[in-house]
Order: sequence, then C-alpha cells, then structure tokens
Amino acid sequence: MRDSVNLLPRLPSAGPDAPGENADSVVQLCAFFVGDDEYVLDIQRVEEVLPLQRVTPIPHAPSFVEGVLHLRGAILPVVDLRRRLQGHPSVESRKARLLVCKLGTRRVAVRVERVAEVMRLRKGDIKPAPALVVAGRSPFVVGVCGPPDRLRLLLDLKALLRAELEKDSAQPPR
Repeated sequence: MRDSVNLLPRLPSAGPDAPGENADSVVQLCAFFVGDDEYVLDIQRVEEVLPLQRVTPIPHAPSFVEGVLHLRGAILPVVDLRRRLQGHPSVESRKARLLVCKLGTRRVAVRVERVAEVMRLRKGDIKPAPALVVAGRSPFVVGVCGPPDRLRLLLDLKALLRAELEKDSAQPPR
C-alpha cells in the first residue's frame, strides 16, 4: 500500500477511494531550482512563468519579499524563494524566472533561479516528507519525488508563506 500526498493542502482529501484520488492518477508538477536544490509545485498553483520584471521595493517588508510588480492591472507581491528557504538572496541570472502562483484568492510572484521542466507522474510516486523533516509549526515540504539520485521536494507554497498571509489578512484596510 502506498501513502499518497495531498498536492493541494487547502482542499480536503476525500480519501483513496474517491474519484481522482487514487495512487495511479497522474499529476503535473512544475520543477525549478533554488540554488542547487530542486523543488516542485503542483502545476495547478502555477498560472504562468515570466522572465524577471521590474520590482518596486516595499519598505519594512519581510526580508524575503522583494517588493511588488504590476502585471496586467494587478499588483503582486514578489517573493525570493532562495532568501525564504536558504536565508540569502538569489543570484542574478538570465535563467531566473517568476512563477505567478495562486494561493486561494490571492496571487503571488515567486522568484526562482531557473525552471527545469513540467513533469507528469503518478500520485503514488510522491512520497510524504519524513516526520523529522516537517517537524515545526508550519511544515512546507509535503512530499518527495524523483529518482534516488535526483530527489525533488514538493513545496506547500501556502504553508511557506502562511505567517505573512495571516498578517496581511489581519490588517485592517486602509
């Protein structure tokens, strides 16, 4: 028996017997690099992939928030995933991209150092992250996939940014 990973943690899982919830169903993941590490996100979260855009810094924003950008009439926060995950800023590169992602009703642009591929694999091939890895108040690595020599970490972007999202929604409108 294989353990399955809920790719969209905000949606309740109906269990392995529900339609579309078995280990043989195929999912698509967007693979990308942050430093030398490779991560994946559920492709359903990713709206588009953009080259780097002009970002306007926001004073007193968390260190991993580069600022905001204007994208077709919408203002999106830009998060540097390398700074968020590894504590230091991304290096400048022609391969760097912004992943425009959906987080519930919000959208966020996530800076990655390069996009590797869109992969298709069976849900059963995604293993839950070990308990020691996800220990903490907000685990954001929810699974692991790929061959042994190239493991990729499945991120829960909402959990990764949860504290900032909660602060944002707790502030009264100005």
